[in-house]
Amino acid sequence: MQDGVSEHEASGRSILTTPIRRSDMNNNEHSQWALWLSFPLAIILAIASCGGLFLPSVYADETRRQAALSIGNDAGNLVLIMPVLVIAAIVVRRGSRAARLVWMGTLAYLVYDFLGYALAIHFNSMFLTYCGVLGLSVYALAGSLMALPTAEIARRYGPRTPVKTTATVLLLMGLVIVFHWLSEIVPSLLSGQVPQAVRESGLSTEAVAVLDLAFGVPACMIAAILLLRRKPLGFVLGPVVLTFLVLSSLVLAPMGIAMARRGFEAGRALCAIGLGIAAGCAVLLALSLRGGKASLPAP
Repeated sequence: MQDGVSEHEASGRSILTTPIRRSDMNNNEHSQWALWLSFPLAIILAIASCGGLFLPSVYADETRRQAALSIGNDAGNLVLIMPVLVIAAIVVRRGSRAARLVWMGTLAYLVYDFLGYALAIHFNSMFLTYCGVLGLSVYALAGSLMALPTAEIARRYGPRTPVKTTATVLLLMGLVIVFHWLSEIVPSLLSGQVPQAVRESGLSTEAVAVLDLAFGVPACMIAAILLLRRKPLGFVLGPVVLTFLVLSSLVLAPMGIAMARRGFEAGRALCAIGLGIAAGCAVLLALSLRGGKASLPAP
């Protein structure tokens, strides 16, 4: 047994409390630049969010519904996403593997969210901040992936990890998202009309549907399949995708509140749905991270 770690001590640890070993530091040193990107990213994210919240001109060209959604999104990004990003980055710096997966899930959310801002929102004074958040998030995520010790992380998961439950939830989430969008898109295609949601948003297309169907659903499906097959990458993608789902669902709450305050009845339902999904995914995320048992190093 190496490093003086007893079997009893190892079995009592989880990925939540197990620091990164010195043997992994070489890989992590190569990704430190990606981690440091979190801090300028947080500053630019705060500027973009405050601009949307406090400058009326930013969403002046949007419909009332789209402006309400965007303002709620800005509030969620400022109050929730930015603190999670910064806190996770700080904890990663201290050696937490669990925080690294949460940090990566937060970056994945920012890539998803700011693709929408950059490509769907009408051009406004915050445009360059949208580009900045999107670019920094992409490169930080890519830099972390290149140095991620996937096999080492996977070896830390024990039999208590809710693999089947997590995979089932991810599969169901993917199918629900597909059904939601196709139930709106297919009838519109058959009738030759623009979907109602597109007309209400004032946009040229349904950007959220593009992001969900092209990226969100495949990520859920791939993570679920890899988990069911107990592939090492699945134990990394699972928590990352769950973090993404928790954050993207939580942000629906301030979006729903903003809609309700502007007289849109659907806002309350959006808030309730978002909080419900976030709560369920958060429980699974916590159980998954706690199930990451520390394994003994190879002799």
